Amino acid sequence: RLFELHPQDFTALAQLFAKDHRVKVEKQDGLHALKSVLPPPSRRALVLIDPPYELADEYRQVVSALKDALQRFPIGTYMVWYPLLENAEAKRLPQKLEALKCASTLRAELRVRTASRRSDLTSGGLYGSGLFVINPPWTLEASLQEVMPCLVELLGQDAGAAYTLESQDSVR
Repeated sequence: RLFELHPQDFTALAQLFAKDHRVKVEKQDGLHALKSVLPPPSRRALVLIDPPYELADEYRQVVSALKDALQRFPIGTYMVWYPLLENAEAKRLPQKLEALKCASTLRAELRVRTASRRSDLTSGGLYGSGLFVINPPWTLEASLQEVMPCLVELLGQDAGAAYTLESQDSVR
């Protein structure tokens, strides 16, 4: 199931998956639609949460939707993409996700350049991306340990290029 609100992105997704009857593309807010699809009949799922983060409230909505999803389906794998930006909401999101106190988490961040507080397009704005994974597949951390240094080398724009990879597993 793919959920998309943006009209052009919805159309592109619908066209891309039009011939694949296993995929259903719906024009609605995925954070709200999540309630209707969890838990899945198979009792297995990967949920990717990738909002635009254009409004400050979207950060809160992600945490709220994830809390609800974990109550409905605690064994699912959840991946939350987030931007690395020099603003308070963006900086707090990883800590709020860690505060959910899940049994197993993995946080991967790729910084492609030095963060800057300047607002011009060449120096300000997005300086990397993060991915917070709840109940990650057991091979994911090892795979990321291999690939992250390569991504820094290939995508790095200055001396600030680096990565972070942190896992917490209360089961081990």
